[in-house]
Amino acid sequence: MYKYDLVEKYAQNPEDRLVLARVLDKMDETARKKIHSCTHFLNENQAALAELVIKSQGNAPHCFFGGYEGALRRVLMFFPDYSPPVAPTDEAANPLAVLRCLYSKANTPSHRDFLGALMGCGVKRETIGDILVREGSCDIIVLKEVLSFLTSNLESAGRTKLKNTVVALDQIQVPEAEFKLLKDTVASLRLDNLVSAGFSTSREKASEAVKAGRVFLNHVVCTKADKPVNEGDMIAVRGMGKFELQQVGALTKKKRLPVMIKKFV
Repeated sequence: MYKYDLVEKYAQNPEDRLVLARVLDKMDETARKKIHSCTHFLNENQAALAELVIKSQGNAPHCFFGGYEGALRRVLMFFPDYSPPVAPTDEAANPLAVLRCLYSKANTPSHRDFLGALMGCGVKRETIGDILVREGSCDIIVLKEVLSFLTSNLESAGRTKLKNTVVALDQIQVPEAEFKLLKDTVASLRLDNLVSAGFSTSREKASEAVKAGRVFLNHVVCTKADKPVNEGDMIAVRGMGKFELQQVGALTKKKRLPVMIKKFV
């Protein structure tokens, strides 16, 4: 399949087309030159689409790397046949760096404050990975190419003054994810049923959201309301949040399925 046709098959919007075209370029570069290559940061949806494209083309050696286990934004690294497809441990081969911003615990900027400050510095979103805000400090994972610039120019977030330093990847401080557990029962494990349960909305509204392309199943848009959902699957609705179907119980006497939902807040 030609590159254009392949991109059109999997892309969901113009931004996806550009990202997937770059992914294919990097994959081709690695195959032709027998060298390592790396994309900019991809979000969860872009990474999922990239994975589909790579598998459709023979599953070239690759890995996603965001600086720590569980990272949401990750770069995609391609490897020549002679090199194992694992995240680099050698500092010279590692494309990422960590900028730690220190500030008073009395005034913690939000994730939005930091993102706004970074964009205000003039860097592109694709050069910035996860922004890990904690009380008194924030670790920002970035491409090495923008590290020096941000160290010198990121002076504040919101109204909070920052003191910047650089730390190693193994020193990243990841805040604990906040979530709540919800228990409910559903008639079946259809996608619209789970969306309804996870976001306390009607089945009709849940189905409308799915058909409108606002629902992501395992980070890929799904427009089939009756799509089966399995334990461990992640569901997100644009503008509403995301949750994981953590557990499915045995069928009740009323022929309904108990579910445990891990909703991120």
